[in-house]
Amino acid sequence: MSLTSPGKALRAVFESEKTELLPLGSVPIHAQMAQHAGFGAFQLSGGVSAWWQGISDVGWLAMTEVVDLARRTARAADIPIYCDGDTGYGAPLNVQRTVLEFIDAGVAGIHIEDQREPKKSGGVAGVELVSDVEAIGRLNAACDARDKLDEDFVIVARTDGYGAAGGGLEEAIRRAQLYKAETGADVIFYEGFHTWEQAEIALKETPGPAYVVGVPLIGTRTVAEMTAMGQAVQSLPVFLPGVREVYHFMVDAIESGEATGFPEYLQKVNGDAGTKYDIGWGAMFGRPSSEEVRRIEEKYLPEDAQRDYESSAHAGETY
Repeated sequence: MSLTSPGKALRAVFESEKTELLPLGSVPIHAQMAQHAGFGAFQLSGGVSAWWQGISDVGWLAMTEVVDLARRTARAADIPIYCDGDTGYGAPLNVQRTVLEFIDAGVAGIHIEDQREPKKSGGVAGVELVSDVEAIGRLNAACDARDKLDEDFVIVARTDGYGAAGGGLEEAIRRAQLYKAETGADVIFYEGFHTWEQAEIALKETPGPAYVVGVPLIGTRTVAEMTAMGQAVQSLPVFLPGVREVYHFMVDAIESGEATGFPEYLQKVNGDAGTKYDIGWGAMFGRPSSEEVRRIEEKYLPEDAQRDYESSAHAGETY
């Protein structure tokens, strides 16, 4: 199953009457887990996706590499996938190709930032911005491509105006208002705010759907409170627990020199059986499922499938 209009489904999330939680992850299985848990959309992080491939978030990955991961993620789930489009990867012509490639990959929307190349991870020192004219040109190029190829595709204008050199709250708001007035961007994304007081001021002065991201803010306001101040979505970094838990497990193993921690962890896994947290070894998220493979084999190779099943049925847990 696939979405007939990923963009339309994502627009509904941004235009919801309440703040929607948006899981932020880095690999296709994160999107599958988000869908299984009941979320309405999934965001594929640019920086964290780079980290999970062993690369720093310094703009090293090419557009085609980023789109390849996005394509695999969109194929893996039936909820809309929202992606980091960095700076659009070049001049206006390149930005238009970027939009084309993400649409072709089945992605629902992207955000494009106003950083100068080479871009830096949001919130770190040394971020510089392009001129107003260049930022507007990027966004209009993206919006023209959207209108030509898929009007439902969502273009989000991200501004790093708050944390950039010489920037601040006023600069971020100025740029956001400019982008809404001079481009066809659907949503505004403020990067790197430090307080909800700052966020409330910015959101109040920004027309249309908008949201603020800042690590110190996540989870410190309720959905009702964020809804009241106009926060369209709230990013939820779902990758962090997995990274830390895996690393803790490895450090404990290397320090002990034994694999004795695994039975204890497996006991925790088995303890989830029959509860809402029960995913076994996680194979249930893969596509095609074991049940689907079985149905296909029975349809096209009925005799062989039955013989193979009887000879190996329930031979043991696989991993």
